[in-house]
Amino acid sequence: MPLGPFATSSDLAARMGRDLDTVEQSQADRLLADASNLIRMTADYQQISRVDNDTVTLRGSYRHVLKLPQRPVRDVTAVAGLAATAWKWDGGEYLIRLDGGVWDGPVTVTYSHGYDPDDVPYQVAVSVACDAVKRTLLNPEMTKQRSIDDYSETLADARASLLQGEQDTIRQAFGVASWGVS
Repeated sequence: MPLGPFATSSDLAARMGRDLDTVEQSQADRLLADASNLIRMTADYQQISRVDNDTVTLRGSYRHVLKLPQRPVRDVTAVAGLAATAWKWDGGEYLIRLDGGVWDGPVTVTYSHGYDPDDVPYQVAVSVACDAVKRTLLNPEMTKQRSIDDYSETLADARASLLQGEQDTIRQAFGVASWGVS
Protein backbone atom coordinates (compact mmCIF):
# COMPACT_ATOMS: atom_id res chain seq x y z
CA MET A 1 0.00 0.00 0.00
CA PRO A 2 1.57 3.31 -1.04
CA LEU A 3 1.82 5.81 1.75
CA GLY A 4 0.56 9.31 1.08
CA PRO A 5 2.30 12.61 1.66
CA PHE A 6 2.20 14.21 5.08
CA ALA A 7 1.37 17.66 3.74
CA THR A 8 -1.08 18.96 1.16
CA SER A 9 -0.57 21.71 -1.39
CA SER A 10 -2.73 23.88 0.91
CA ASP A 11 -0.27 23.27 3.78
CA LEU A 12 2.57 24.24 1.45
CA ALA A 13 0.83 27.42 0.28
CA ALA A 14 0.12 28.42 3.89
CA ARG A 15 3.79 27.99 4.80
CA MET A 16 4.89 29.93 1.72
CA GLY A 17 2.49 32.74 2.62
CA ARG A 18 0.96 32.84 -0.85
CA ASP A 19 -1.09 30.84 -3.33
CA LEU A 20 0.81 28.42 -5.56
CA ASP A 21 0.99 29.34 -9.23
CA THR A 22 -0.14 26.87 -11.89
CA VAL A 23 3.29 25.28 -12.40
CA GLU A 24 3.92 24.98 -8.65
CA GLN A 25 0.47 23.49 -8.11
CA SER A 26 1.14 20.84 -10.77
CA GLN A 27 4.40 19.84 -9.06
CA ALA A 28 3.36 20.15 -5.41
CA ASP A 29 1.70 16.77 -4.84
CA ARG A 30 4.57 14.77 -6.39
CA LEU A 31 7.22 16.80 -4.54
CA LEU A 32 5.36 16.47 -1.22
CA ALA A 33 5.13 12.70 -1.72
CA ASP A 34 8.86 12.58 -2.49
CA ALA A 35 9.69 14.65 0.60
CA SER A 36 7.46 12.40 2.74
CA ASN A 37 9.33 9.33 1.51
CA LEU A 38 12.65 10.99 2.40
CA ILE A 39 11.27 11.71 5.88
CA ARG A 40 10.19 8.07 6.33
CA MET A 41 13.63 6.92 5.20
CA THR A 42 15.30 9.28 7.69
CA ALA A 43 12.95 7.97 10.42
CA ASP A 44 14.21 4.40 9.86
CA TYR A 45 11.37 3.57 7.45
CA GLN A 46 8.63 4.28 9.95
CA GLN A 47 5.24 4.75 8.30
CA ILE A 48 4.57 7.59 10.77
CA SER A 49 0.91 7.93 9.70
CA ARG A 50 -1.57 6.12 11.93
CA VAL A 51 -2.56 2.62 10.81
CA ASP A 52 -5.22 0.71 12.75
CA ASN A 53 -5.39 -3.09 12.86
CA ASP A 54 -2.30 -3.60 10.71
CA THR A 55 -1.33 -7.24 10.32
CA VAL A 56 2.36 -8.05 10.03
CA THR A 57 4.22 -11.35 9.97
CA LEU A 58 7.55 -11.14 11.78
CA ARG A 59 10.49 -13.47 12.05
CA GLY A 60 10.70 -14.91 15.55
CA SER A 61 13.43 -13.59 17.85
CA TYR A 62 13.97 -16.96 19.61
CA ARG A 63 13.70 -15.00 22.85
CA HIS A 64 10.77 -14.28 25.14
CA VAL A 65 10.50 -10.69 23.79
CA LEU A 66 9.64 -9.59 20.25
CA LYS A 67 10.06 -6.04 18.96
CA LEU A 68 7.27 -4.63 16.80
CA PRO A 69 8.57 -2.77 13.75
CA GLN A 70 6.40 0.39 13.59
CA ARG A 71 6.25 3.07 16.30
CA PRO A 72 4.54 4.25 18.30
CA VAL A 73 2.55 1.14 19.02
CA ARG A 74 -0.98 2.16 19.96
CA ASP A 75 -2.48 -1.24 20.68
CA VAL A 76 -1.90 -4.94 20.06
CA THR A 77 -5.09 -6.91 19.47
CA ALA A 78 -3.97 -10.39 18.42
CA VAL A 79 -1.10 -12.79 17.93
CA ALA A 80 -2.14 -15.55 15.52
CA GLY A 81 -2.15 -19.00 17.07
CA LEU A 82 -1.68 -17.82 20.65
CA ALA A 83 -4.27 -17.19 23.31
CA ALA A 84 -4.26 -13.70 24.79
CA THR A 85 -3.06 -15.22 28.08
CA ALA A 86 0.16 -16.47 26.43
CA TRP A 87 1.53 -12.99 25.64
CA LYS A 88 1.32 -9.37 26.71
CA TRP A 89 2.16 -6.04 25.16
CA ASP A 90 4.52 -4.02 27.36
CA GLY A 91 2.84 -0.71 26.46
CA GLY A 92 5.83 0.25 24.31
CA GLU A 93 7.18 -1.64 21.32
CA TYR A 94 7.61 -5.18 22.68
CA LEU A 95 5.52 -8.32 22.98
CA ILE A 96 6.42 -10.61 25.87
CA ARG A 97 5.70 -14.32 26.04
CA LEU A 98 4.03 -15.24 29.34
CA ASP A 99 3.72 -18.99 28.78
CA GLY A 100 7.45 -19.78 29.07
CA GLY A 101 7.86 -20.09 25.31
CA VAL A 102 9.95 -18.08 22.89
CA TRP A 103 8.96 -16.30 19.69
CA ASP A 104 10.06 -18.78 17.03
CA GLY A 105 9.13 -19.18 13.38
CA PRO A 106 6.83 -16.65 11.72
CA VAL A 107 4.73 -14.60 14.15
CA THR A 108 1.63 -12.83 12.80
CA VAL A 109 0.59 -9.83 14.89
CA THR A 110 -2.35 -7.46 14.51
CA TYR A 111 -1.64 -4.05 15.99
CA SER A 112 -2.23 -0.32 15.59
CA HIS A 113 0.63 2.14 15.27
CA GLY A 114 1.65 5.59 14.12
CA TYR A 115 0.64 9.19 14.70
CA ASP A 116 -2.58 11.07 14.12
CA PRO A 117 -2.32 14.24 11.98
CA ASP A 118 -2.77 16.45 15.08
CA ASP A 119 0.11 14.79 16.99
CA VAL A 120 3.24 16.94 17.34
CA PRO A 121 5.63 14.49 15.59
CA TYR A 122 3.26 14.27 12.61
CA GLN A 123 3.13 18.08 12.43
CA VAL A 124 6.94 18.13 12.47
CA ALA A 125 6.86 15.84 9.41
CA VAL A 126 4.41 18.22 7.69
CA SER A 127 6.68 21.18 8.38
CA VAL A 128 9.86 19.45 7.16
CA ALA A 129 8.10 18.18 4.01
CA CYS A 130 6.89 21.70 3.20
CA ASP A 131 10.32 23.23 3.82
CA ALA A 132 12.00 20.70 1.51
CA VAL A 133 9.48 21.34 -1.27
CA LYS A 134 9.59 25.10 -0.76
CA ARG A 135 13.34 25.06 -1.54
CA THR A 136 12.68 23.23 -4.80
CA LEU A 137 9.85 25.53 -5.87
CA LEU A 138 11.78 28.70 -5.03
CA ASN A 139 14.91 27.49 -6.84
CA PRO A 140 13.77 25.23 -9.72
CA GLU A 141 17.06 25.62 -11.62
CA MET A 142 18.93 24.42 -8.50
CA THR A 143 21.22 27.45 -8.63
CA LYS A 144 23.81 27.23 -5.87
CA GLN A 145 25.21 30.73 -6.11
CA ARG A 146 24.66 33.85 -8.16
CA SER A 147 26.56 37.10 -8.32
CA ILE A 148 25.95 40.51 -9.83
CA ASP A 149 28.80 42.98 -9.51
CA ASP A 150 29.71 43.06 -5.81
CA TYR A 151 26.49 41.30 -4.71
CA SER A 152 26.66 37.56 -4.11
CA GLU A 153 23.95 35.18 -2.91
CA THR A 154 24.33 31.53 -1.88
CA LEU A 155 21.15 29.45 -2.05
CA ALA A 156 20.13 26.34 -0.14
CA ASP A 157 20.56 23.05 -1.96
CA ALA A 158 17.29 22.48 -3.83
CA ARG A 159 17.85 18.83 -4.69
CA ALA A 160 15.31 16.31 -3.47
CA SER A 161 16.96 15.83 -0.11
CA LEU A 162 16.65 16.87 3.48
CA LEU A 163 19.14 19.31 4.95
CA GLN A 164 21.21 18.05 7.88
CA GLY A 165 19.15 20.09 10.36
CA GLU A 166 15.94 18.64 8.94
CA GLN A 167 17.33 15.12 9.24
CA ASP A 168 18.27 15.82 12.85
CA THR A 169 14.77 17.18 13.54
CA ILE A 170 13.14 14.06 12.07
CA ARG A 171 15.44 11.74 14.05
CA GLN A 172 14.61 13.63 17.24
CA ALA A 173 10.86 13.72 16.55
CA PHE A 174 10.67 9.99 15.84
CA GLY A 175 13.22 8.70 18.34
CA VAL A 176 15.72 7.49 15.76
CA ALA A 177 19.24 6.94 17.03
CA SER A 178 21.82 8.88 15.06
CA TRP A 179 25.10 7.18 14.32
CA GLY A 180 26.80 10.46 13.46
CA VAL A 181 26.85 9.52 9.79
CA SER A 182 25.57 11.95 7.21
